[in-house]
Amino acid sequence: MAFDMYAAGLRESIDEQDATLFALAAEAPGDFPQLNALWARFYGDVKLDPDQAGALVHELLMLHARFGAQAGHRFAALVLRLAQFFSAAHRAGAVVRCSGD
Repeated sequence: MAFDMYAAGLRESIDEQDATLFALAAEAPGDFPQLNALWARFYGDVKLDPDQAGALVHELLMLHARFGAQAGHRFAALVLRLAQFFSAAHRAGAVVRCSGD
């Protein structure tokens, strides 16, 4: 199952094996409100405005700074991939449309 996201002509997805991202964010919910909100709606249809996309970029980078050393290279690649996607949406002023399987 995947959580597919579309914005500004781009497509990205978060697969179930990437759920460790959300488990780490749940360890400090006050620091990662957008990530935790996204996880709460993972299996639904969601729209994120450009400001939410921008906030997700910052949360992803903060999550990597906090947990990256223990989470490994695969986690770093996931964070970078998602940060690039959300950053592009934010810069384009695009709404991110999401759909969970």
